[in-house]
Amino acid sequence: MSSLIKEGTMKTLPLIIKGDVDGSVEALSESLEKVKTEEVGIRVIHKSVGMVTESDVLLAEASNAVIIGFHVQVRSNARLQANQAGVDIRTYNVIYQAVEELTLALEGLLEPDQVESSLGKAEVLTQFKIPKIGFIAGCKVVEGLIIRNGKARVTREGELLTEGLINSLKRHKDDAKEVKEGLECGIGIDGVKKFQEGDVIEVYEIREVKRKLVLS
Repeated sequence: MSSLIKEGTMKTLPLIIKGDVDGSVEALSESLEKVKTEEVGIRVIHKSVGMVTESDVLLAEASNAVIIGFHVQVRSNARLQANQAGVDIRTYNVIYQAVEELTLALEGLLEPDQVESSLGKAEVLTQFKIPKIGFIAGCKVVEGLIIRNGKARVTREGELLTEGLINSLKRHKDDAKEVKEGLECGIGIDGVKKFQEGDVIEVYEIREVKRKLVLS
């Protein structure tokens, strides 16, 4: 269904609604058109009473629309034609089921929230240089854990100095995947050539969180 969404200021899903009586068609159309936000919404391009026919499929194919049938059947030739053309036909007997399913479809079109979580912090005690690797910060993990290849930021007296990936993490002389709170380690960060005693290295992750559709 997401491939049928039209891009613009708002992503819209075009629908064709077929129902058993005028009252059902209007009620379903009004309910579905309320499923919208500033980002996504539904646009009813055609609505009428009767079975889903070949002409409905042709219109849906030409306009990249989904056909919604309410208390109606789909003609066998129309179903065959829809399968061949890749037209989506969905039938319902209860309005709230149609609204619920299409709401879930639109939620999948919302850009996910980017949520940052702190994984751990380390305080720089000293720095040293390792041949072929570069400058390494000798640190003590003061919170959480530090992970190799994690996203990191370096701050000095509360001011951000730089950000980068942890490209080297060592316990003594051995490579480590992670180092827990209370332990000392050596940390190398992409692009960072100098560390200073007292610098703080924070490791964090950014997760994508699916958003819910909040109707206006």
